[in-house]
Amino acid sequence: MEKELSDLEKLKASRNPLRVVDDMFKEANEGIPLKDEYIGLLKWYGMYPHINHDGREDKKYFMKRIKLTDTKMNLEQLEVMAKIGLDYAQGLVDFTDRQNVQFHYIEMKDIPAIFELLESVGLTSRMASGDGPRPIMTSPVGGIDPEEIIDASVIAKQVDTYFDENEDRFCNFPRKYKIGISGCSKHAVAHEIQDVAFTAFKDENGEVLFDLTLAGGLSKSKQIAYRANRYVKPEQVLDVAVVCAEIFRDNGNRHNRNKARVRHLVNEWGLEKFVDAIEEKLGYKLQEGTVEPAITPFNERDHFGIHKAKQEGESFIGFATNSGRVAGVDFKAMSDICKKYNAGGIALTSTQNFIVYGVKDEVAQALADEFDALGYPYKPTPFRARLQSCTGIEFCKFGITETKEFAKKVVVELEQKNPEFNEPLMIAISGCGNGCSQPQIADIGFVGTKVRDEEGNRVEGYDVLLGGHLQGEKLSRIAKKTGVKVQATKLVDFVTDLITEYNIDNLGQNSFKDYLNTVELSK
Repeated sequence: MEKELSDLEKLKASRNPLRVVDDMFKEANEGIPLKDEYIGLLKWYGMYPHINHDGREDKKYFMKRIKLTDTKMNLEQLEVMAKIGLDYAQGLVDFTDRQNVQFHYIEMKDIPAIFELLESVGLTSRMASGDGPRPIMTSPVGGIDPEEIIDASVIAKQVDTYFDENEDRFCNFPRKYKIGISGCSKHAVAHEIQDVAFTAFKDENGEVLFDLTLAGGLSKSKQIAYRANRYVKPEQVLDVAVVCAEIFRDNGNRHNRNKARVRHLVNEWGLEKFVDAIEEKLGYKLQEGTVEPAITPFNERDHFGIHKAKQEGESFIGFATNSGRVAGVDFKAMSDICKKYNAGGIALTSTQNFIVYGVKDEVAQALADEFDALGYPYKPTPFRARLQSCTGIEFCKFGITETKEFAKKVVVELEQKNPEFNEPLMIAISGCGNGCSQPQIADIGFVGTKVRDEEGNRVEGYDVLLGGHLQGEKLSRIAKKTGVKVQATKLVDFVTDLITEYNIDNLGQNSFKDYLNTVELSK
């Protein structure tokens, strides 16, 4: 006798969770309670249940992620997003390292109103998460920066639209699928850690091509992407992105989620077989590309400060958040300032920061000063510029330590204790070993754990990683585990001591970044 399938098993067999979630929202709008077994499927709409202090899911409140296809929010979109933050998210907003906005404390009863607001300005949360194509990483200054190689945001929109219009084929992968499409001269997309990425450069004849990289990723099975040794023309990017998705969809590991990413498939098959599969599905050969283009070092990929835009008479301005968290009232103030000066809007970066674009030259300084006064500097300290943090135990079921509010205090204390320090530095604080704040590529990474204090009590602490870096296939490196654990309350002193020791003896290194890749810590 055949086993009768449960509703959830039937749902998975249908291979289109999006349609089922659409029905769930219709039922919820009619007052029909959500089925517990379907809660996990809400992630296809960027929704995850909050976590209670006892570690269980709290089905009253959700985190909701909004997809920004080209990283940007224009004035209308910004106003709507600020309204959602204040009216429905209890004023708690995060900018993510994948250039999206996350709202907290969202209630199911408010979803219809939120959907209506998003739809009114052309925004969505469909496939903002879930086992399908995640929002595509692209340059926050696409179409704005006069130094860009190509405006890749146009291509990113094209690829995203294709996946969205063909959801039946692309909404139920073995796991998530992350793409980067970069036209930025500073390589701000971090192609080295994407499942599939396209990095623009100009060849010796001035033709724009994309260097194809595969199988990058972080989390616990961290890996720097391989060069496919193929160049892709701009008009081929969509085709290649789609066939890579099809290969992963059809051949990725559906039996073990720990092995269900593009990198595991590439490692299992070998790079050559994967590239052969790409070209077989394409029906044509890609251009051979044995030489890696010059890649900007990770510590030089920022856009802080006031810059001339390619649009005549306009500037764009890069600002820093504090660990990616933005108060709802601040979000509203950002919207009001942009509206006051008739700016184009805000674009999010891959470092939990943001750029205001479409600013008239004559008001650029005034706008920059207002954001600075609000607490978002355009000339940030090294600590504020690149300190990233994940959601942590506050909202995440995997979290071991509290991160966001803790990280905000860490930034302020580091600035106070090290006012003379002025070297580029990335610090990442993660609440668990999944490392969503990217400690694996940080100069100093802190990974949440429990440690014993002086009285023997188990308290929040961090495993210390050092020396991460991105700069293409050959020069990138994953941060090394030091074996050192530090109590959360002593984290600031730990970093300050490292800076002090570097000033006393730099071990023959030219920068603090290089020093961190050399120094051996005593356990």
